[in-house]
Amino acid sequence: MSRPLRSAAVSLMTEKSLIVAAGKYHGLGNRVRAVLGSEVLARLEGRVFAYAWPTGATFGAAFDDLWEYDRVRVPALVSRALAWRAPYRDGKLGWLDDRARKERLWQLRTPHALSLPSPASWEDELRLLRPVSDVRARVSRVFDAAFSDRPFVGIMVRAHAHSHEATRLHSPVSWYLTRMKEIRGMWPDVGFFVSADTDAALQQILQEFPDAVSQHDKGDYNSKSALVASVADLYLLASSSHILAPHFSSFPELAESLAGQGLGLETSQNGVLLSSLTFVTRAGDPLTPWVRRPL
Repeated sequence: MSRPLRSAAVSLMTEKSLIVAAGKYHGLGNRVRAVLGSEVLARLEGRVFAYAWPTGATFGAAFDDLWEYDRVRVPALVSRALAWRAPYRDGKLGWLDDRARKERLWQLRTPHALSLPSPASWEDELRLLRPVSDVRARVSRVFDAAFSDRPFVGIMVRAHAHSHEATRLHSPVSWYLTRMKEIRGMWPDVGFFVSADTDAALQQILQEFPDAVSQHDKGDYNSKSALVASVADLYLLASSSHILAPHFSSFPELAESLAGQGLGLETSQNGVLLSSLTFVTRAGDPLTPWVRRPL
């Protein structure tokens, strides 16, 4: 452990602190918004911050495998051991009062975004993160080859058996194909970038839209290489002019948060009408997708 990290670890044990623990089965979007929101809360409350981010067969990448992130990470086992005297609290923050503020250690575990006081924002923290070099290379390679001079719609498909039942029920591949055909009818020259979590879903889309672009070398589901590719997908989706997204999934909300104003997010359940769609902006640089420019 480096000297700065050792010093931070000592502070964690001696000063008022906050540890946020990702759940073993929490997905990327769940983890990122909880960790970043907890870091903001720790800063607001003057607490030392640390996070637990379990990795293994269910999630193969550490936070700093995906972004350049140097905060103190504690083992999940340590967080669980501490829970006997600092039980996990939720992200709604209804427990945060004067009595809680006197406690030395807070622990949070939630798959949801924290209810931070305005104008504090985990989204602002997300835009400050810098992806690791492997992610940056993937993003630039796809964008420069296919979309540097062409507006595009992001297509995010969740068809894997591990996806939530509501997601698979309300976001079948057939819904995407119908919407893509309608969008091409009103915007014939638009490109499509597809982020799919199964090869079968991707191939089904490519059969109908052979010019659609996707990453093909992702690796096994939730492996380190697949998660690196997923973060690259995130930046590419956020760089688009519009996203067709799965219902009940945190990942497209992560892309929307990364892009900021000017990106439309459509699901089968959010009531977007074809006649109301307007494609107004896109990112000029896919690594800073919140910097938008008119089409």
